[in-house]
Amino acid sequence: MANEAYFYWVGWMLWIITTFFMKRGKKRDLFTLWLLSILILSNTDVMIGEIVYNASFFLLIIGTIILLLHLKRQIYLTISTFTIMLGYASLLFWEKAAPIWLFWPREVLVPLLLGLTALLLVRGLESRLCVVLLGTSLGEVVFSFTLSTYGLSRGTGELPFLGNIMITIVFIVFLDIIRKSRTKKAKHHNIPIDLEVAK
Repeated sequence: MANEAYFYWVGWMLWIITTFFMKRGKKRDLFTLWLLSILILSNTDVMIGEIVYNASFFLLIIGTIILLLHLKRQIYLTISTFTIMLGYASLLFWEKAAPIWLFWPREVLVPLLLGLTALLLVRGLESRLCVVLLGTSLGEVVFSFTLSTYGLSRGTGELPFLGNIMITIVFIVFLDIIRKSRTKKAKHHNIPIDLEVAK
């Protein structure tokens, strides 16, 4: 239930930010429409085969693929996406097999691990968001498909997943704001500092 609240709260906050605070242009319009569509379709389910998918899950994947196609270093970003996908699917399998080993709440552990992995792998806010969104979405598909082969049913891309995605977005944006403010402060005081981990 908490993840659903996080999804709607952060989703509407992001929509307000893109609608009223982003620079006017085609990019802003596309982000606003994309976010609004994800929020509207979040309660709609689509059944394909034996797996139930959330309709906004498809919009999330399509939007991130389009974003990935407009970024530089697509091969590297694709490899990073694959890495995030494997890591996220492994974390879900780990949680399923031994939930006692998750030493922090899922709402904290998953965004923290995803955000730090993106920080290590990728440079730039848009690239990090794209890699995390697409990687976790594909990891969710891998996990659900694997469970369905064993006869276990699980909804794919449902509100708890979307809530974790929104918390991860907030964490990545927060890290980016800290990095930019520290870089600005370092330049102001002539301190050599490089906070970018990924090259």
